[in-house]
Amino acid sequence: MKKESLNKKINIFTPELDLELVDSLIDFEYPNEFEDIKDLIKTLISTKKYKDENITIELFIGDARKYIKGLKDIDIVYQDAFSSEVNCELWSVEYFKDIYNCTSKDSVLTTYSIATNVRLSLYEAGFEIYEINPTGKRKQTLAFKSKVDIGAKYIDIQLKKQRNKEATAIYDKKL
Repeated sequence: MKKESLNKKINIFTPELDLELVDSLIDFEYPNEFEDIKDLIKTLISTKKYKDENITIELFIGDARKYIKGLKDIDIVYQDAFSSEVNCELWSVEYFKDIYNCTSKDSVLTTYSIATNVRLSLYEAGFEIYEINPTGKRKQTLAFKSKVDIGAKYIDIQLKKQRNKEATAIYDKKL
C-alpha cells in the first residue's frame, strides 16, 4: 500500500504470542522487496505500534483469544496461525465465534488452510465457506457471514459432513 500510494486508510491489528520471536526480527536480513517498509517494520518491532497518514498497525503481544474479544467492526481477517495440529486453539469453533462476533456484516476471513476440520470449525461458528485458487497452484478458504456471489466455489459443509462422518470441527479443550 505504501509503494502504490493508495488513498485508503487501514488499521491492522496483529496478535503474536511469542515476544522473543518478534524481537528477533530487528536483526533479520530482509530481502530487497522489503526495503521500502524496513523503517515501518523496525518501528513496529521496537514500539509494537506504527502510524502514518494512512496506516495504523498495532502489534499485540499475548493471547490472541483474549485480544480479539476487544475488537469490533473488523472487515478483513487473515488467519495465519500455525497448523491446526500445532496451534489448535486458533482454529477452534470458539475462536472463530469470537472472530465472527468482532467482524463487520460484510467481512471476509481468508486463510491458506483448506483442512476439512478447519472449515467445519468456521461453519459451526456461523460462517459460509468458499474456496478460491487464485494462482492455480494453491487453494485457499474464504469465509463470510452470509452467502455471497463472488465467483468462488461454495463449499457445502452439510454435504461434506454427510460424506465424511468422521470429520469433526476443532474445539478448544483449554476452555
